[in-house]
Amino acid sequence: MTDEWESPSFLYKVIDSLGNNHLFGFIYTNYIKTLGLSGNENILDFGSGSGAGSKHLAKLIQNKNGSLTCLDTSIYWTSVAKRRLHHYKNITFYTDLITELHLFDNSFDIIYIHYTLHDVPQAQRTGIIEEFHRIIKPSGRLCIKEPQRANDGMPVEEIEELMSEAGFIKTDSLRDKGTFSGIYHK
Repeated sequence: MTDEWESPSFLYKVIDSLGNNHLFGFIYTNYIKTLGLSGNENILDFGSGSGAGSKHLAKLIQNKNGSLTCLDTSIYWTSVAKRRLHHYKNITFYTDLITELHLFDNSFDIIYIHYTLHDVPQAQRTGIIEEFHRIIKPSGRLCIKEPQRANDGMPVEEIEELMSEAGFIKTDSLRDKGTFSGIYHK
């Protein structure tokens, strides 16, 4: 864990509060709408950070039978997410590496990854994707959206190779405006 995640600058905090949480919330809402969720799913938000995207997932499950698990390695950002989502039910928070949590096999309908995997050190990515394959239900979906910028992102080919090697099958994908979105099944 780096200091930038545990002690973000004032500017970064403002960007999160105003940008991610208010001005650009529609980005999360629009993407989540494309996933066709009913609200009854057990969802893992991998790299939930400050809860900007989690908030939209929480709204979706609020009056349904779904659950949301928010996972991030940053204690600071998880505390922000807890405050941001305090009035929603059926949410669990973890601050740990997914490979250390020992989550149950086949326990999630949806694994939601929004602009996170590229921040994971490359040497850890294979183990994480293998863990996703273990904890997702046979009928589940892994939904990933990653930037494709040269200075911030990861190549589509790497994403597809990681998913394929772990046993995931791509069922849908889109490259649009410097972003890759993909849906994978077990």
